[in-house]
Amino acid sequence: MKRLILAIALLLMWPAARAETVVACGGENGWPPSSYFGPPQHNNARPVLGYSPDVLHAALASSAFRPEFALLPFRRCLSLAEQGRQVQIVMGATFSPERARQFLFSRQYLHLRPAVFLWPGAAASLPLCGLTGFNYAPFGLKPEDVDEGSSSYLLVMKKLQAGRCRGFAEYAEVGRGLQLLGLLGVEGSRLQLRLLPGLVPVPLHFMVSRRYPGAEVLLRQLDTQLSQLAQSGQLATLLARHQAATP
Repeated sequence: MKRLILAIALLLMWPAARAETVVACGGENGWPPSSYFGPPQHNNARPVLGYSPDVLHAALASSAFRPEFALLPFRRCLSLAEQGRQVQIVMGATFSPERARQFLFSRQYLHLRPAVFLWPGAAASLPLCGLTGFNYAPFGLKPEDVDEGSSSYLLVMKKLQAGRCRGFAEYAEVGRGLQLLGLLGVEGSRLQLRLLPGLVPVPLHFMVSRRYPGAEVLLRQLDTQLSQLAQSGQLATLLARHQAATP
């Protein structure tokens, strides 16, 4: 009986003893639906919300890994994750051979569709407006096609309302997330989404630092569970929480 009680006690203690915190980061400006700050809580802390945190919680629920989340300047997010000590995972990452030298990539868990969001009645001859430093190559746009002089989407919206441009290019899922969260201002709901034909959706992954000692175990857990979540339809259900209706 004593041995049985001891065995039960060890089993109960095992998950707590093996639990290990892993920190996942994204960009501090927020990138819905992947990750963004929620409203301030009673202690003025702002929780990290989004599809990526929800997916990580679901994918790691049956494991010894316990995720925590931080939104940082994105270059700092990448730098800390590369070192693998304070941060181990980058959320919502696109693949590149350069990144693959420093990180392990999970299977895809979200695809972003290139689109434009158009201001009703704007002349087709007007340029698109855009954000300074944004990469518009995946949208098939040349630098001369876009007025990139805005530092935020609220400033882009002011240009649209002033008749200086006809809309902006953004991934359909991101733009819908911005609309849903009210980050385009009160007039943002008027924008009309048009998917750009002939362009391939961009897959997003979790990146795990190669320097993190548990990287291989963590990646196997992520890939196994992401596959199951996709097959069961749970990924689609989680995404729907952070999206307005999409075409």
